[in-house]
Amino acid sequence: MEFKNVFVVYDPTREKQPALERAALIAGETGASLQVYACIYSDISKSSEKPNAVREQIEQQREVMQSAVSQLVGDRCDVSIEVEWDKDWCQAAVRASIRGHADVVLKSSTPHTVNQRVLNRTADWTLIRECLCPVMLVKQDSDSKGRNVVAAIDIRADSETYEHLNERIISFSRRLIDNVNADVHFINAHAELSSFPDRNALIKSCGVDSDKIHIQLGEPEDVIVENAKELNASLVIVGNAARSGFSALVKGNTVEKIIDRLECDVLSMP
Repeated sequence: MEFKNVFVVYDPTREKQPALERAALIAGETGASLQVYACIYSDISKSSEKPNAVREQIEQQREVMQSAVSQLVGDRCDVSIEVEWDKDWCQAAVRASIRGHADVVLKSSTPHTVNQRVLNRTADWTLIRECLCPVMLVKQDSDSKGRNVVAAIDIRADSETYEHLNERIISFSRRLIDNVNADVHFINAHAELSSFPDRNALIKSCGVDSDKIHIQLGEPEDVIVENAKELNASLVIVGNAARSGFSALVKGNTVEKIIDRLECDVLSMP
């Protein structure tokens, strides 16, 4: 899995753009191309003036984004900028990422309370469930220079979906080790003593030394957060199999349970 086409959700409501900053770093290290996307909308009182007003606001937003991109990226990689007019910006962003064949979507993460995450369809909620590619939620205060990565897997997964998800997470993590010299630690939580994973099988599957394997009893979200903080992780990689259906609606998924408990970036892997 390679991120050759990086899709960045630009937030017109904020001055700092952590997702764009992170995308610029990725492009600088990998040569990936960037799609910088924004969706805007406002009420226009007179319908007769709407077409011109829409075009004017779109062009103004494009100029703002062009200036931001030029400062961060320069001419180091290919960049395209797109601005759309739509009241439901999040759904519009999902469609644009699919239309643009994005390999990964980057979005600046906004803090939410537990109730907000559980009771409302936040933008993060929509993106990690509906985008066809991995989604990276970028924290403003995360350490972009850090190389410690926590990858959460479940070696005892008993379904084909989870087995393939483990393979994708391990494959991507190996690329981080080989290409950007990341220090990757693999985490496997288990809920019961009887479900203790085979350490040797984990070492073999992940291809790392034993000290990079962490097996711990507890709920996945608690184990991931605890280890990420202890290891001072700059990135946490989490599988996201519960993307739809009643189970996802009621129980949520691990990404949503950890995002506001961490100060680092989180990559949701579908």
